[in-house]
Amino acid sequence: MGSSLSVLASIAILRSSFNDFVPQELRSYIIEFSRRFSSELTIVVKESHEGSTNHLFNALSTYLGSNAFNNPSAPRRMAVGKSESMKVLTYGLDRNSEIIDVFHGVPMKWGYYTDFNSTLHFELRWYELRFHKSYSDMVKNKYLPYILDMAKRIKDQNKVVKFYTTRGGRDGWSSKGIKLDHPMTFETLAMDGELKQQVIEDLDSFIGGKEYYKKIGKIWKRGYLLYGPPGTGKSSLIAAIANYLNFDIYNLNLSAVNSDSSLEYLLLHMSNRSILVVEDIDCSIMLQNRQTQDHQSDSISNNQIPRLPQVTLSGLLNAIDGLLSCCGDERIIIFTTNYKDRIDPALLRAGRMDKHIYLSYCTYSTFKQLAANYLDIWDHDLFSCIERLLKEVQVSPADVAGELMKAKDPKTSLNALIRFLENKKLEAQELEVRSEQSDSFNQKDEQSQKSCKTTDSGDSCFQNENEFKSVTAHSSALKKKEYTVKAEFEHILEAVLLKHGDIAANCSLHSLQCRSSFLDIVCGIIQKLQATETNDLTQFELESMSSSVHDLESVRLEVGWLRQRLEEIIQAVPPKKIKSENVEDTKEMDRKQDDRNEETLTLPKETATTPITNTRLHPLHHKSLVDGLL
Repeated sequence: MGSSLSVLASIAILRSSFNDFVPQELRSYIIEFSRRFSSELTIVVKESHEGSTNHLFNALSTYLGSNAFNNPSAPRRMAVGKSESMKVLTYGLDRNSEIIDVFHGVPMKWGYYTDFNSTLHFELRWYELRFHKSYSDMVKNKYLPYILDMAKRIKDQNKVVKFYTTRGGRDGWSSKGIKLDHPMTFETLAMDGELKQQVIEDLDSFIGGKEYYKKIGKIWKRGYLLYGPPGTGKSSLIAAIANYLNFDIYNLNLSAVNSDSSLEYLLLHMSNRSILVVEDIDCSIMLQNRQTQDHQSDSISNNQIPRLPQVTLSGLLNAIDGLLSCCGDERIIIFTTNYKDRIDPALLRAGRMDKHIYLSYCTYSTFKQLAANYLDIWDHDLFSCIERLLKEVQVSPADVAGELMKAKDPKTSLNALIRFLENKKLEAQELEVRSEQSDSFNQKDEQSQKSCKTTDSGDSCFQNENEFKSVTAHSSALKKKEYTVKAEFEHILEAVLLKHGDIAANCSLHSLQCRSSFLDIVCGIIQKLQATETNDLTQFELESMSSSVHDLESVRLEVGWLRQRLEEIIQAVPPKKIKSENVEDTKEMDRKQDDRNEETLTLPKETATTPITNTRLHPLHHKSLVDGLL
């Protein structure tokens, strides 16, 4: 025992003397020379590489730290921490510690080392890998790429899901995003079981299809169209997909995007492994409103022309399926709509929307999932009655969930749901009866109008004026029932439809919400003209109205009659500066114009036959600007 201690002491003294008296350069040469006779190779992975961050170094920190606890050769000293971007604690090797990783049965010896540079006041950090030289090809071609891939998967699984929104124009997405803490998962999602399984399998196939997409030459992305009545779970399904894949959500509000180029800018600044969501796509694409010079119009509630989104259908198609779409991998695009038939077919073709998912009214399968979630029951004596009622009425899962939340006792809650469904059934029956009566009255109305056309123009086919007004009002109400406009515009819309017919029938955009928005614009212009005299209109207001009418005609709204009236008004209004630097000069010009007008009115009678071009004597100054339009 004493001799062994003497040998160890001698070795320590020799090693200390070797380090003290042998220069660093000579020591390095001796060590390098000795390695030629060693069977091991060493790879050094520094924190920085060629002046930039070394991604392999960061990947090693993630990979080795995740395996440390389950590794029998784990060091006794480890580092632990948590960042805002990760959902779980992260572990790593502490300085000057070692661990052995086994890959395909081959031991890989890792060491983590640090040193402080006193000159630069900077800590140097690096990993060292030692392995038998016969496995050098495997390490280079398989092991190191495997570490990069596994580290990416670990980070993707543990990262915090973020929710991003548009800030408008070229401001891009919200800077940091909001933590998406939505509790919805596929386990708690109330959805038809078979359809749910199809969605999960499709997502799994997409996530594992990187090499397949590369093989067939397609961009690694997937498009889903979620459609169905309101309250059927479209938003909940999006949240479940995001939590299942751990994908960030980018909620694209097209009304906040100024142009096609701004849309491209937004898509270029999305991260990989993310979901792009466009809700209510059927009413998101609207005609582009051209601006006169640098002026932009305000809200229609202020009797001015509204500013419409400037993203075009063509721009959206190119953004999601053009060359721009290749600037990102592992992305999912989701469109939602309540009315699939109102979407342009170009948006629905394969390659853009690869899978169409119909979310129906509440089925018995969906109800059982809701009952399990809210009441913790899978069966009950009242289920058979509820199953029968669900086949007879159309009610959304959201409505059913709302009823189940009203009481925690299963029997009380289910009885309340049965009463709710029975009331829905009665309402549906009453609505059907009223609809049949309305259709019958409509047929009689059409027959009455046809008989009117056979009479002379001077005669009336109605017995009295009240009967005529009643039939006319009902007819116009039938014509406008499919459109939804502001309450203040309803009487204007009735008059327009009665006078000019359904001016939006041939509109190139099929969405009723879009058509209703266009009819809002028409009614707003008419309301403005009704409330304004000719001399109070400025040239800029008229040009803005004309520009909007021109835009409406570009999507095939039949408003030529309104355009013609605006042209007449423009001829009657003298040119005026929209903005005057000197208000007093403008008032003085108006006063002098009034004096000249008074002089004109006092001319002798023999000069009255001279053509009068003064704007105050134009015929439009003596009647309403909408006279004859309605």
